[in-house]
Amino acid sequence: MDSADRNGTGRRRLSGQLRGFRMTRDRRTILQVLGKVSIPLTADDVLNRVNTTLPGMALSTVYRTLDELVSRGSVQRTLLSNDGRSFFELMGNAHRHYMVCLGCHHMFPISSCPVEDFANSAAKALDFEVTDHSLVLYGYCRHCRSERQSPGSE
Repeated sequence: MDSADRNGTGRRRLSGQLRGFRMTRDRRTILQVLGKVSIPLTADDVLNRVNTTLPGMALSTVYRTLDELVSRGSVQRTLLSNDGRSFFELMGNAHRHYMVCLGCHHMFPISSCPVEDFANSAAKALDFEVTDHSLVLYGYCRHCRSERQSPGSE
């Protein structure tokens, strides 16, 4: 999602999703942190960034707030690592999928949703209602591949 979308249509959509959501200082700060980044963050990452402006917030508060925002459809939770950690990002008008480098752990967003047509077709064939999906591809980026192939890199 580009910054224009995040600041325009995405903001109006988020505002509608948060109707009736009591906006505390902690919640506002967490939303601001997510709104300022272009990559998904773990709950620990969110806490570290929050604590630079609002020291003393507990990790449990971050998790509770993120869980509530996920349930409202305002935040997307994705498992981007093979260690089971969840990553969070504000939802725009479309969700994103990622390729994750196993060497440097950099996350590369995929520009479109390659799953949508398949999910719709499979759901129709199985009379199944798909409510969400995610796709994460694991491998090695150009830099890490060249490091793995260079002599003496073992």
